[in-house]
Amino acid sequence: MPHRSSLAHTVLRRAVLLLPGLALPRGGAWAQDGSARPVTLVVPFPAGSVTDNLTRAVAQHLQEILGQPVVVDNRPGAHGTLAAAHVARSQPDGATLLMGSSVMFVARSLIRNLPYDPVEAFQPVSGIGSTSMMFMVPAASPVRTLAELREQARRASPPVITVGFGSPSGQVALALFASASGTQPVGVSYRGIPQAMTDLVGGHIQAAVVDLGTGLAQSRSEQVRPLPISAAARSPLAPEVPTLQENFPRAEGALETIVAVLGPAQMPAPIVRRLDEAFRAALARPALQERFASLSTAVLPLQTEALAARIRADNARWEALIRRAGIEPE
Repeated sequence: MPHRSSLAHTVLRRAVLLLPGLALPRGGAWAQDGSARPVTLVVPFPAGSVTDNLTRAVAQHLQEILGQPVVVDNRPGAHGTLAAAHVARSQPDGATLLMGSSVMFVARSLIRNLPYDPVEAFQPVSGIGSTSMMFMVPAASPVRTLAELREQARRASPPVITVGFGSPSGQVALALFASASGTQPVGVSYRGIPQAMTDLVGGHIQAAVVDLGTGLAQSRSEQVRPLPISAAARSPLAPEVPTLQENFPRAEGALETIVAVLGPAQMPAPIVRRLDEAFRAALARPALQERFASLSTAVLPLQTEALAARIRADNARWEALIRRAGIEPE
């Protein structure tokens, strides 16, 4: 087994070769074969999801800033844990990064026998954005509020409704609705939010919980109708859409999720610092800010230390929400 100091030296040397601005001049991050080594951004959701769209927009600007290829690798499945496990096992050299979301940091509260620690297995790098969840029904549905959705559930025989979700955040939001409304909706889990939307439009499920960006984009198609969002306050992007608490004042807590970049644990500080600077430089560009706005996502340029603090604070709040919602680990 190589000596610990030798291993650390090897990782840091790879970092120097990988990231421009550490020891090589800008644009000089070349591998031994003469080609620039890529940085891979692993997305835990399928192509077409808001996280995927955000990542692809960020990747374009990040590539220009780093001066080396940046590729997007979609690895959906198991509520994002397949992608997270892949990154956790990767070399801590900055070449493989996870585009994670809030609920993934508390995955042990949702999944039994998780093959990694959702906090200790990762190094926070940089905050990217934040959003909330939106409840939706087909445009042909007579339901126009969550209160009406509750009444529809109570009138049904048996008294249930089917609600699709394609992310862990949607699962938690659905559980909060169930708790607040006193109903027991049948949650239908999808590989991703686009698949849930397809079945919603097709009339195969009665409602769905999607991210705000997807919800607003789809509502413009007039095939679906937006219901309340899970945030603590109405979104300036959709001020006419109420919050869950406005429908159910007894609902405990709001639900907002962040998108953040994480790498494997033990990444050397120079790599983390360089990547953090690059991501925040990308987020400062007006073109990327406009793209985030088009995806109904707020820009959240958190530095590494601020991101780590936000994750710690969010974990306690999310785990409390999960417990109050009565979600048991699967």
